[in-house]
Amino acid sequence: MSSSFYGGGSGARRKRGIMPTKFSIIIICKNAADTIDRTLQSVRGVSDDIVVYDSGSTDDTVRFVEGVGLPVHRGPWLGFGATRRAATELARYDWVFCLDADEWMGVHLADALAELTPRPGTAYSVRLANFLGKRRIRWGGWGRDRRVRYFHRREYNWNLALIHEKVLPLGGTARTQLLPGSLFHRTARSVADYRAKLRGYAPLVAEAYRRQGRKPTLFKQLLSPLAAFCKDYFLRLGLLEGVAGFQLAWAAAGYTWRKYQYLKQPALLRPLSSQDSELP
Repeated sequence: MSSSFYGGGSGARRKRGIMPTKFSIIIICKNAADTIDRTLQSVRGVSDDIVVYDSGSTDDTVRFVEGVGLPVHRGPWLGFGATRRAATELARYDWVFCLDADEWMGVHLADALAELTPRPGTAYSVRLANFLGKRRIRWGGWGRDRRVRYFHRREYNWNLALIHEKVLPLGGTARTQLLPGSLFHRTARSVADYRAKLRGYAPLVAEAYRRQGRKPTLFKQLLSPLAAFCKDYFLRLGLLEGVAGFQLAWAAAGYTWRKYQYLKQPALLRPLSSQDSELP
């Protein structure tokens, strides 16, 4: 890449003479030196305002981003929802597209954004194509994955959930529309890597449950892991992925069991700080 990421151009693609709506791209990251290059390459020329929010990288993430000519906004890790919202507030434009440093924008999605005239009051969702290593997983819990990622920040914004955050309307009724194309996501390098991520998520979910007043009933502890496995492996057809489908469904069951164990033993849930969770 050149020393100037925007290359002195407008930073926005034009298709068939259409002047695109100006929007900002928001990227949150932490220790993403091995993936953020692909993320940045995929959004180059899509927007003239790219916000990179780093929550404490100890690898070469910051050095790499600054090396391609982009500023890095440093801030604390506040939980998934609050961190995303803090990054969104740094945008130059009110329309924003949010992605993570292990995601990259497909060409069809980038072209769709270039041609889109967004409707007031509408948020836009994208298809996530999830990868286990180099293999795309099309079935199971990773299959039909849709997320709202493009919205007007004065009409919609991230909630403040510690984990499993969502984009919600700031008033009125949510109205969403699916964009063409895909946002690609390297969900995990391997099954072992995915299990490690889930082990980190479990106490966060348990803490969120505790704040909501949920109780770890015996029924939940015993049946929820089984239900999680059956949903991903049978109902969502994870079995079509072969061994990987079984392993991912089993990992989901273990994660469900573990979060209720944390909820049952609240002493294990220490107060959250910027050091309590690694951004995946």
